[in-house]
Amino acid sequence: SLGPDKPYLTCFVPFYVGMTDLPTSYQTGTTETFDRSVAWWAFNFVANWASMKFSYMKKDILAKQKEIEGKEFSMQEAIDAAALRLHEKDPALAREYLTNYCIDNANRVVSQWWDLADMLIAKYDDGYVNIPKTAEEVGYPEWWLKEVGYDKGPISYKRPLEVDTTNR
Repeated sequence: SLGPDKPYLTCFVPFYVGMTDLPTSYQTGTTETFDRSVAWWAFNFVANWASMKFSYMKKDILAKQKEIEGKEFSMQEAIDAAALRLHEKDPALAREYLTNYCIDNANRVVSQWWDLADMLIAKYDDGYVNIPKTAEEVGYPEWWLKEVGYDKGPISYKRPLEVDTTNR
């Protein structure tokens, strides 16, 4: 299994020994240029975004991680059995099967992780919890406000009840 970025906030994706290729998104990329076609950036972005409101966002991230990894682990026995049956007839066919499965699965997981990133951006926009529809003010811890010298300034802002987003 491979999990790009921080282990606690990533999603581990199975890869098999003997694969003949890897998903392109796992083979390319650089830390110097943000690129949504690169797997590492999906996982790195979610982990970095979570650092802004970790105590809130970690629940969403861990739930998605559990959903995806749980599905993958529940399928492994069947995937292994199918690969073994193919290997008994034609080892090259088994390698092709596992390669295709892993590439398709990894691409699906990267897409789901980008969907998670997009959801986190909207849900935690401007320091609020915006989903469900009403915005819940979360504010900042008192110790942090004091540490940055902002304990006497405005510590929260009221968000309008209805925001017109049609022209954004």
